Amino acid sequence: MRRPFRTFIGVDLGGGKGKTTALTRLRWEPAFGPGTATANPSVSGSALIVEDCGGGRPAPAPWYDERLVQYLLAQRAEAVVAMDAPLTLTACVRCQLPTCPGVSTCTVPTVRWFRERAGAADRLGKPKYTPYTQRATEVVLHEDHGIMPRETLGQGMGPLTARMAYLRRALSGGFVLNENLLEVYPKATLTQLFPDLEAAPAGGRAAGAVGPGKKPLGIGYRDGNGRPIGLDGAARLTASAVARHYKRSGHALPIRERVLSELATLGGVGELRFGPGQWREFVLQSDHQFDSLICAFTAFLWTTQDWQLPAGQVFEEDGWIWFPPRR
Repeated sequence: MRRPFRTFIGVDLGGGKGKTTALTRLRWEPAFGPGTATANPSVSGSALIVEDCGGGRPAPAPWYDERLVQYLLAQRAEAVVAMDAPLTLTACVRCQLPTCPGVSTCTVPTVRWFRERAGAADRLGKPKYTPYTQRATEVVLHEDHGIMPRETLGQGMGPLTARMAYLRRALSGGFVLNENLLEVYPKATLTQLFPDLEAAPAGGRAAGAVGPGKKPLGIGYRDGNGRPIGLDGAARLTASAVARHYKRSGHALPIRERVLSELATLGGVGELRFGPGQWREFVLQSDHQFDSLICAFTAFLWTTQDWQLPAGQVFEEDGWIWFPPRR
């Protein structure tokens, strides 16, 4: 059953103040097939229209908090908002227990989930996970899908996470987490939609195939922190050249062009077009603006493809980064 939204707003917070915050608003115009009474996004006549991507003004005003909240609340009746920032705090930070029992004996579901997943610590006692800086969704994204997210309270993320905590509270009168407010990650969306093509070796298994328990098959090399690396020692954090190089790269512009040209097909709509006063070039030239468009498109996929939270209490409490299934 498809969700009822027709407007999708993507927000890339950029930083902790708002100077680099970007916003994109998409509107879905579904087509009605012959003899059908309901909209069908797969009908070739349907379209996604970029109604607002920050273009069309000589000097657009920055999306500081007051302006951003006012804009989003004005859209609350009909829009779903997808934001590229942590929408929940870590288990230890939001803990309400009067005293801390310690990670080894804590019965909070998220901490218990971390403990059971980690197994034994290394011989020096170094913890594999830290539930005061990480959330379960970030571990799943990294270990089960090969995508390295930013930790909720990792290095440099404190101001962004604090700002998002404020914004979520300011938006609470119109937006509810996982109902019309989503946490997304553009790199995860692009990794899943544009995976690298991998040649199958003589054994018949594709490179990077996984066996039972989602463990990589064959030889896997990791650095001192357990992150996948290649023989040259370089990080192998995502199996998608598009996601690796779509920004801050000499290949960024043609990659973004490719992404924009394929989004309509990936979304099952006839076209993605820019409305009056909105410019494709503005999205292509700006890292943050491009990310905000991918956030909005992720919200469209969430709406039309009926994605669901993973089973279990942990992700309802700890939060979830929404991303497409692998193509």
